[in-house]
Amino acid sequence: MRTKALFALLALLVVFVSGCIEETEEIVLDEPGNASSYEFEVFVDEGGTGIPANTTTYYPLGNTTEVRVVNMVIDASKLEMFPTESFGGSSEEVPIENLVLLVEPSNTTEADLDTFQELSERSELSDLNYTLTRENRRNMKVINLDFEENVTGFIAYTLKMPGAQNLAIMRPDSEFIRVVIPEGYATGNRVFGIPRPEPYAAEEDELGRQTFLWIASEMDEREQTIQVKYYRESSPLYFFAAIVALLFGVVMVFVHYSRSKKELLKVREIFELEKEYEEKEKRKRK
Repeated sequence: MRTKALFALLALLVVFVSGCIEETEEIVLDEPGNASSYEFEVFVDEGGTGIPANTTTYYPLGNTTEVRVVNMVIDASKLEMFPTESFGGSSEEVPIENLVLLVEPSNTTEADLDTFQELSERSELSDLNYTLTRENRRNMKVINLDFEENVTGFIAYTLKMPGAQNLAIMRPDSEFIRVVIPEGYATGNRVFGIPRPEPYAAEEDELGRQTFLWIASEMDEREQTIQVKYYRESSPLYFFAAIVALLFGVVMVFVHYSRSKKELLKVREIFELEKEYEEKEKRKRK
């Protein structure tokens, strides 16, 4: 009996340990990235130091399932990325696309506004050694981008979303997290979708796009996921028009029913009068 219990305990221990082991595989990207695909906006902490800060900005692409991600990194040697598989999306052989590196070694680079402005205008990608690996971590898919030395600059890539107009992201290791809604789209309507958790700030950029900001240090420890559902700006108007049309149809049906009921009642009254008249005539004849 003790032997069986010991074997059962060992089996459970093996299962537990195997579940904790992280499976890591290297990712090889066949094509170089295209820097012109991205917006490299230099974000500064205007409410604090007024200098560039570690920032991750998400640009979902309208009615598609793609989202472009631009990271401003300062003196970092590693970047974690969470592909769509982490949120119930389909498994991709190559989970990220169009990787663009506009970075320089941190020991030779000043992390100021001029440096980031110069990097944002480059078209030639940085030639620095890096490794890209994917691992399973606590049932989550994680992509690790590792450099041989600390770097400063922009790192951009494209991910697939689980569904169109529904952005769900794992909170990145950045102090500032931004989401820029595509032109012609909006969010904030409780019927169609709102950002969760509530953003720290919301504004419009020069293109009229809604932009939302979260500050990692201001977020609750339990708020590890950010979700933004967005919709076409005309959707609430069309929805309201559809509701009005539906109500109008209901009213017309009710009016038609009332009229039909009145006409039937009149016919019934006439029928009953005729029947009563016929009965009187029969009694007279008798």
